[in-house]
Amino acid sequence: MAPIHERIRQDLLIKERSLWTALTSADPGPEIEKLSNDEANLLFPKTPILTLDGEPSMKQMLKPPFHHFDAFQLSDVRVIIIDLMAGTVTYTINASRGKESYHATGSTTWSQASDGEWRIVTHTETLL
Repeated sequence: MAPIHERIRQDLLIKERSLWTALTSADPGPEIEKLSNDEANLLFPKTPILTLDGEPSMKQMLKPPFHHFDAFQLSDVRVIIIDLMAGTVTYTINASRGKESYHATGSTTWSQASDGEWRIVTHTETLL
């Protein structure tokens, strides 16, 4: 594997962890907005497709206590490098809040913007 691919793989894993840290925080909206490309689509179980300017907007739907968990773990993590400026991370999610548990598969596709930052193109979760 080319060294550049390994760097992309590591960058995407760091970004995915940042996404989940934001998703499970007390107020995820502002950070998710910063991580998202202008055209981003987020697909959560039992929720309309969220976009920055859609109805309901990402900001409206991601306000507290959206996805607020005490702990989360990503397993079976795979990074697929699409090209030098795009990649997808897939995984299984196990999260908990008190005695409540959340089990799903997840996938996030990232693209690198002209400023060099990786941004979410689409994020999907499917309950198991």
